[in-house]
Amino acid sequence: MTEKRTLTLPRINGATESIETTQSLLFIGANGSGKTRLGTWIEITSPQRQLVHRISAQKSLSMPDSTTPVSIELAEQNLLFGNPGWNHQHKMNKWSQKPATTLLSDYEKLMVYLFSDETEANAKFKIAVKACTARVEPPVTKIDLVKEVWEKILPHRELVIGGLRVQTRVKDQAEKIYNSSEMSDGERVIFYLIGQCLAAPKNGIIVIDEPELHLHKSVQAPLWAEIEKLRSDCLFVYLTHDVDFAAAQNGATRIWLKSFDGTSWDWEPVNPDESLPDDLLLEVLGSRKPVVFVEGDNGSYDVSLYREILPNFLVIPRGSCSQVILSVKALKANAQLHHLSVFGIVDRDRRVPQEIAALEADSIFVLTVAEVENLFCTEEVIKIASKRLARDPVADFQKVSDEIFKRLQQELNTQISLRVASEIKFQLGMFDQNTKGEGALSGALTALAQGIDVKQLYSTFAASFSQIIASGNYEMLLSTYNRKSLANQASGALGLKNGELPELILRLARGDCRDEIRSALKKYFGNFGAHVA
Repeated sequence: MTEKRTLTLPRINGATESIETTQSLLFIGANGSGKTRLGTWIEITSPQRQLVHRISAQKSLSMPDSTTPVSIELAEQNLLFGNPGWNHQHKMNKWSQKPATTLLSDYEKLMVYLFSDETEANAKFKIAVKACTARVEPPVTKIDLVKEVWEKILPHRELVIGGLRVQTRVKDQAEKIYNSSEMSDGERVIFYLIGQCLAAPKNGIIVIDEPELHLHKSVQAPLWAEIEKLRSDCLFVYLTHDVDFAAAQNGATRIWLKSFDGTSWDWEPVNPDESLPDDLLLEVLGSRKPVVFVEGDNGSYDVSLYREILPNFLVIPRGSCSQVILSVKALKANAQLHHLSVFGIVDRDRRVPQEIAALEADSIFVLTVAEVENLFCTEEVIKIASKRLARDPVADFQKVSDEIFKRLQQELNTQISLRVASEIKFQLGMFDQNTKGEGALSGALTALAQGIDVKQLYSTFAASFSQIIASGNYEMLLSTYNRKSLANQASGALGLKNGELPELILRLARGDCRDEIRSALKKYFGNFGAHVA
């Protein structure tokens, strides 16, 4: 679509505002932000309503095996307005007076429309052939276009278009053919969406509620790109809460649907932010929850545990602690998101008290354990797991404690050295970057380096580790011992295979031990513990 199109949208207190665009429009908002209601307003109430064809998220995908064509006029009226002879004034009837909630069952009407178009085009072609001795090119009908795009999106399948029915077969395998009613949900919805968009009025507005529904993520973007090419005369309006779909629509004008109070909508265009990845910004806009950034990656045990412990937060993994820090600061600096509560949680990772205080001043909180993986090894969690395994919790915890203390003793020099190196790095980070001149820079660096007493640091940290070992202070060990594989040690002590303990804890946290595990781990979240429900 290159021609500029206008769409009028509702505003707060009954006001309206028109948007002019040469691109598709994409509305992203959390559940309850009024996306479906906005779609029905555009279809039923907007000044452009006579141009609007809305594809509802609430639809039946029951595809008939065969159909009977009627006159194209009646087929079009039946599909677009709900009944032959109806027009735009009858759209509420099409939706049984409930346009936002009615389950639309119009697949058969779509098939009638497509085959009626086919019949009409073929009849005109036959007349043209008889009237002319020269070759007449056969028409490209709407169902031809459906077949072309459908097979482009699903290259291992092909549609077999018969006189009054559609079948599917595996590409180049004629014997593996099946009726349309036996298609998968994905195959049927792709056919449905292409056909519905072809039925929209010329230069129309196509409103699609949940355009990603029933579609595999790999086909969403290419499908809608192909459909938009087919209907380049139309304005496409997408209503979604799916971040992946929204991020894939690079050419769309994105609008954040902030809220809906039952009568009016609050919305605003999404302002690009160079300091935030596109998908991250859209994910935040698509949620109503406060945001907490954490270390780790999606699918990892630690991120999954965070999500169970913090169900009232949108937990977003950012990989490293530096990315957590940058993301929190960038989101807090975004004027569009000034209302949002944003936090970060990072591992303790040998941080000194001054560094922890500085981070918490920026709403970035530090766990009391050295690594988030150590949460799976806490005394409380070990005993919960042991009890569920019908073992002796006291004996099991003692065994885990003995194993991990033994492991620490074996690599004591490594742990002390890492701790000293971390402290040296921190002190070097205190270098005054505002120092000017070669001599002054050299002098400042020399003074800083001379002030770092490696021998004293090693002695101090060696004494600290020795005290932990001598006292058997397990909680202090977890706050100091940086070793991501400690859960493997604990797994073996409980009679589990390597890596099975985190899996067990997650399973319990998702079941009837949810509250018990959340309560047990709350204290390990340090000052963020006040936010743990």
